[in-house]
Amino acid sequence: MRRRRFLIASFSALAGCTATGYRATGPRTPPLAPETEISPSASVDPVEARAQAVIRPLNEVYRLVRGPLGGFDVGDVAPETLDDTEESLARAREALGAFSGEVANPPTRYQSLPALVTAHEHLVEGLTGAVECWSALSRLDESVDSPAALLDTARSAREAFVAAGTALREVADGNPTVPAAVFLTVERMRAFASTLETQSTVAERLVDASGEALEGWTDWRTAMDAFERDAFEAARTTFDDARVHYRAGVDALDGVENTENVDGSFVDLVETWACVARAGVDATAVGFDAVDAATAGDVARAERLLERAETTRTRCES
Repeated sequence: MRRRRFLIASFSALAGCTATGYRATGPRTPPLAPETEISPSASVDPVEARAQAVIRPLNEVYRLVRGPLGGFDVGDVAPETLDDTEESLARAREALGAFSGEVANPPTRYQSLPALVTAHEHLVEGLTGAVECWSALSRLDESVDSPAALLDTARSAREAFVAAGTALREVADGNPTVPAAVFLTVERMRAFASTLETQSTVAERLVDASGEALEGWTDWRTAMDAFERDAFEAARTTFDDARVHYRAGVDALDGVENTENVDGSFVDLVETWACVARAGVDATAVGFDAVDAATAGDVARAERLLERAETTRTRCES
């Protein structure tokens, strides 16, 4: 009898717990487009198997590009990473060919697989162009004998990644149906496209600013040579040419420096070239004073001013 009363009391407590509002915990709905692969064993349907053979390498591409391209941290992307994206793309293209050849009437959710492969191709093009642009710009400095080749490379690479961003947005605007297993949603396509477009503007300004600053450096050396030959008026004229180029470099970065538009690996480049251009403007002003002192016959003061001008011009190197 005592055992029976104990069981009744236990069941009553359990019922009371339920009645007072016990609820199961945990998320009620899964997140949109979770970055979790569907297991190949989830379906034995041949259409599903063919589709998954396309989707899996596409998701590999996404995993490789999402970090560097999302935050534009393209300076640390290894050549092997770019090779891996190309290999995954090649497997996706091959699988798409098999899918298209064997599935005459694919389900609606898989009819956009060709567009999704194209979108991932544009992602890889964008990342490759961004890496090449950054690499060329990061190698530019006053020690480069012929910066024109690097500037041309940076311009071409920048055009490549802005074209990739435009093409990616066009795919997104087509609103392709994205299967749940695909990581690259339409919203993510648009986000990547926006990043590429914004950073292309920064890259364009960097190409202009670095080119102008290096032209200023060339004029600076010419002015110093003229000064050494006591050709003071020629030195004044060439200092002025240098000032014009350095000022153009400052103006090129006006509006992008210290803004949220600059991301990742381009931040340091913007800061560096903005500093170099401003230092050049300030240095040429001191150079003019040195020319005035030399013209007036105060050689000692002119030499001190030239030393100060050089220190000013190279202050960004410290």
